[in-house]
Amino acid sequence: MSGLNNEVMWNAVESCDENYDGVFIYAVKSTRICCKPSCKSRIPLKENVAYYPSLSLAINDGYRPCKRCQPDLLHSNEEEIILSAKQFIEKEFRSCLTLDRLALEVGVSKFHLQRLFKKSTGLSPLEFVNKLKMIEAKRLLRDTEDTITEIAHNLGFKGSSHFSSMFRHHYSSTPTSFRKR
Repeated sequence: MSGLNNEVMWNAVESCDENYDGVFIYAVKSTRICCKPSCKSRIPLKENVAYYPSLSLAINDGYRPCKRCQPDLLHSNEEEIILSAKQFIEKEFRSCLTLDRLALEVGVSKFHLQRLFKKSTGLSPLEFVNKLKMIEAKRLLRDTEDTITEIAHNLGFKGSSHFSSMFRHHYSSTPTSFRKR
């Protein structure tokens, strides 16, 4: 915040200038909420605004993070969010992976993650997980002697019938007939 005066910061708040995100946080005394300068919420009265160099200082003074602009999220860079999500999915796709768990891991809301992921990859996080499971299923069917049930359980399916149904949907073939080829 060095070099910034209250007038510059106020102008950033008034214009919702995202260039100042990460530079300072503003807090609204009347609502006890703190926001990023780019927050699209209603502009507060100038006399109700306090400025902080970090979110933690605002929280220590009794303010809570805004639910709209979410200054408490770990990431703000969309590419970094998608990369983190993909890496986590690739590491954990065999386990019971939920959108809530994935969102918590990458530090964004599940709605924001769903929107960003779909925009970037053309797939929802769940569709991406299922794609990875099906690629791994093909490899396991081709390269191992594991039973269909063992493969289903290794890939995080609760039963072989759901696995077989999904495999048939993706490859127009049952796991058994795929293996026989």
